[in-house]
Amino acid sequence: MRKASLLLLLVQTGCGIGGYWMNGDPFYKPDIKPYIAYWQKDAMTDESRLKEWEECGGHADGGFRLDRNKRKTDESTETFQTRLEFEFQRCMIRAGYRYTGNCSSDYMKSRPLCGTP
Repeated sequence: MRKASLLLLLVQTGCGIGGYWMNGDPFYKPDIKPYIAYWQKDAMTDESRLKEWEECGGHADGGFRLDRNKRKTDESTETFQTRLEFEFQRCMIRAGYRYTGNCSSDYMKSRPLCGTP
C-alpha cells in the first residue's frame, strides 16, 4: 500500500498536478480587455458607449451573451449564434462604432465587425 501511494504521488508530481503548469506563469501579464473596449467612436464617452452598447444587446459588464429567448424554433445553434452576433455587430456599426480588435484571421474577416457586410 505504501509503495502504491508513493508511486501515485510521484506520477501526480511528475505530471504537474498542483505544480507550475496548473497555476500558470506568474510573470505573464495578459492584456485582457472587455469586448466593449474594442469598439471606438469619435467623440464618445464611456457612458455614451455603454448606453449604445446595451441598446444593441450588449451587457453592462462590457460583454455580449446570446439571449436564448430570441432563438427561432427551427434554428440551429450555429445559425442562432451567428445571427445574433451579426445583428449586434451591425447595430454597433450603424451607431458609428468601429471595431479595433484583431481582424487578421479568415474567421474574423468573415464577420461584420471586420468589414464583411
